[in-house]
Amino acid sequence: MNPGKNWTTPTVVPVACFISLFAAPADLAKAKDQPNIIVILADDLGYSDLGCYGGEINTPNIDALAVNGVRMTQVYNSARCCPSRASLMTGLYPTQAGIGDFTTNKPNPTRGPGYLGRLNESCATIAEVLKPAGYGCYYVGKWHMHHETGPIKRGFDEFYGYTRDHSHDQYDADYYIRLPEGRAKEIDPPADDYYATDVFNDYAIEFIQQGQKSSQPWFLFLGHSSPHFPVQAPADRADKYDEVYQRGWDVLREERFERMKQLGLIDHDRWQLSPRSIVPVDRDDIANHYSGEENPSWDSLDEERQLDLARRMAIFAAMVEGVDKGVGRIVKHLKETNELDNTLILFLSDNGACYEWGPFGFDGTSRKGETILRTGDDLRAIGGRGTHQSYGSAWANLGNTPFRLYKHFTHEGGISTPFIAHWPAGIGQPDKWIRDPAHVMDLMPTLIEAAGATYPKKLNGNVITPLEGTSLLPAMKGESLPDRTIGFDHQAAHAIRQGDWKAVYSKRMPHELKWELYNLAEDRCEMIDLADQHPDRLKQMSSDWDSWARRVGVIWERETAVNEAKTQPPEIANRSLRIEATVDASKPDGVVIAQGGNQHGYSLHFVDGKPAFDVRINGDVRRVSLDQRVEGRIRLEATLTAELMTLRAGEQEASTQSPGLIPVQPIDSLSVGFDDRTAAGDYEAPNPFNGKVLRHRIKGNDTRTKDNRSNKQ
Repeated sequence: MNPGKNWTTPTVVPVACFISLFAAPADLAKAKDQPNIIVILADDLGYSDLGCYGGEINTPNIDALAVNGVRMTQVYNSARCCPSRASLMTGLYPTQAGIGDFTTNKPNPTRGPGYLGRLNESCATIAEVLKPAGYGCYYVGKWHMHHETGPIKRGFDEFYGYTRDHSHDQYDADYYIRLPEGRAKEIDPPADDYYATDVFNDYAIEFIQQGQKSSQPWFLFLGHSSPHFPVQAPADRADKYDEVYQRGWDVLREERFERMKQLGLIDHDRWQLSPRSIVPVDRDDIANHYSGEENPSWDSLDEERQLDLARRMAIFAAMVEGVDKGVGRIVKHLKETNELDNTLILFLSDNGACYEWGPFGFDGTSRKGETILRTGDDLRAIGGRGTHQSYGSAWANLGNTPFRLYKHFTHEGGISTPFIAHWPAGIGQPDKWIRDPAHVMDLMPTLIEAAGATYPKKLNGNVITPLEGTSLLPAMKGESLPDRTIGFDHQAAHAIRQGDWKAVYSKRMPHELKWELYNLAEDRCEMIDLADQHPDRLKQMSSDWDSWARRVGVIWERETAVNEAKTQPPEIANRSLRIEATVDASKPDGVVIAQGGNQHGYSLHFVDGKPAFDVRINGDVRRVSLDQRVEGRIRLEATLTAELMTLRAGEQEASTQSPGLIPVQPIDSLSVGFDDRTAAGDYEAPNPFNGKVLRHRIKGNDTRTKDNRSNKQ
């Protein structure tokens, strides 16, 4: 699509806009004092992709906002698209809003209300809070908080974009919709000219104009799908980047790091450029045969592979530049209408750059293990109509310079976002870096303070969860933010930030997983693990993470779930084991008892009424299970020796060859009634039990015994 063309039909101003024309004088006076608000959320943009954060991508318009506003160095997200959106939109942690890790039509009832898969009724969105304060609310782009709790249902007046899926073909004009239902599309280019990023930018201007005609303050959320895969952009926009990226990720990471120093973003002594990151452990074809290995050096690749990869990254850069041009158009319009000074503009990303799934990226449907090497004239087809490609883990490592790891992880590379605030009338034009830790959940209280809005205690008859975030306006005006604990969890990756200290637990690594500890004031790039030097601090922080996780619903305990993590777990390393439990359940399902996690451990559990015993060694699970469903009061007995695994329930008994004794004492502790943290068995944690655990007993080598009876019999 040519952004210079104007594919518009006459604007239809919503009825709410006409009503606002008749507002009382006092209301109009109040409206004049309230800022307009624009939140621009990029999708899968890395920490250092923007020019104003050290990147080589051409982003002059975003950079101009930065030098005339503030930039923050330690703003965190929730590691993935939809949890970050849920947190940003509600001022809560993702689980408190109902989207703990992803959207779904079929939430697992054993995971608890934090994993509902859509926004719940106990949260309020920014639109639901700003509308009572007099704001018109507009949304453009990617929703990704479940279509059943879509933007109109959750407080927005007007919407253009898509409400299903995490991403879609940028050229598919018919996929993108206008809401409320029945609204005609004001902008509707021919299919051959359609490119979603451009149309999103067009609709941002359209909705701003609608807001301006209302004579009331307005709030625009511009949720770009760029530069999320599929990486797609018109070929001529990417051509200028070919030579840039043919130089390779190793050279460009070093150059970004030097520019970050020159910009004043990083402290020369306290930030180190991390080595190339590990490709997470995965099926070998999906990981491009680099599973568990470091991303390859650029010079180790043959020329054809280099040219293919350089073109993929050139398309990504063109997508980012398309977002920037939209920012330029918005700023130009606000200047022309004399509304720039009293418009609060926030720009950020939803997570770190996306590694999916190996250094060469993928083609077609994700996780099918297909990567097509394009050569010659086929190179310019990358990113064109009918394509579906990613750019891979090594370019994502560049995007997250200088940090380790990527989206999906709770190391700094996965959860750090660029963050820019521009509001001349409210914060001046300080052109400064703010180094206080913050989180995307802080946007809601920030906007509440800026708009003079009130966070509700009840909404639509439902009690609303109190805010977790804190306003960032004091920091933007030169004050310090209060100290606090910030927790993180995404699909078995955990972290907790307390002051300068961060404890983090990874996943999908080729080594034994354990809690790591970093002093980010001295080591922002997480290069020096201090776990062995400060064991007491790490123990306390991991315990604090556990308490946080239970409070916000990451770990969900039914009434009958009994957690044993606070007591000394039995020694199981290199020991024969005998696990006994008595339970009561009508249709048993879930974990009765588990010890260990996704590297080593065991689990006694039920699968749809059938008993199962899992043993995990070096990440691999061996299972013995029974064929018949059981119910009522059930006595279970499982054993593990070096030769055999057995399981018995009543008259049923089964055995299988043992994978051996568990070789080390697991990191994850003992849990009863659910599986805490990472899964010891072949299921998704916490997988809570739906009945009562009446008694359990673990014996190692028939010499060490741990016996416990539940109070709830």
